[in-house]
Amino acid sequence: MVFTPVRLASALLFIAPLALACNGTATPETAAQFNQPDIHGIAVFLPVVLENTVDSPFANLIKTVGKYYPEGRISLSIEPVRRVYLDTNDQNADFRFPIMKIRDGADNQTPYQFSSEMLGKVTFVLYTNKAKQLDKAALLDMANLNKYELHAPPTNWGFHTNSVVDLERSLKMLNQGRIDGVIWAQEEADYLIRKLKLGSIHRAHYDDYPDVLFLSCNRRGDFVNKALSKAIAAARASGELARAYARVHGPYDNWQP
Repeated sequence: MVFTPVRLASALLFIAPLALACNGTATPETAAQFNQPDIHGIAVFLPVVLENTVDSPFANLIKTVGKYYPEGRISLSIEPVRRVYLDTNDQNADFRFPIMKIRDGADNQTPYQFSSEMLGKVTFVLYTNKAKQLDKAALLDMANLNKYELHAPPTNWGFHTNSVVDLERSLKMLNQGRIDGVIWAQEEADYLIRKLKLGSIHRAHYDDYPDVLFLSCNRRGDFVNKALSKAIAAARASGELARAYARVHGPYDNWQP
């Protein structure tokens, strides 16, 4: 598949557990020293919030964290989805994002570890059709019945979902009443609903999740986790982190298309 910017941003932003666990066999390390101070991160293209690494909101958020890391330099690049999410060693990057932590211990069975400190809270919205509106309680009530056809990031929601491969396509299907719901991060989905003028969609707040970084399961990953988490905590204490994060993700916006 060739990823256009919109398709790239819409494709598998939150990847399900893959193979080895952090509490199992460690990720092989590169020949470089595990405590090399300069740190490089990679992410996928995201409309509005990460369209470049110079002055987009997410890039500026990482720069804010970098101000509180005097021991080295934090750099960032935008890479293909597969490199960001499937090659979870430290050969291509020291940290990767975006990813949310859906529950405590969520990385116990993954080939990566989550950062000890979160960048902020990302709001997820349940999008349904206006002719058949649903809320979170309705989904949980029917969790074991597979009653609804839902598209969402591929993680364990507690009920059956189909993985979103193309967010624009999923939202169009929902607008036409062909599926029952989409669960997705607020800013990107709202952007597409407004852009495509999808007037048959109903929005309802689903939940807020820690917005974290993910790193390799080895000494390098442990070193980078400690360094970045210390910098994130310092940026938060200064008040700068919250201001920078507010330009990336905000609290639930109660509006309807």
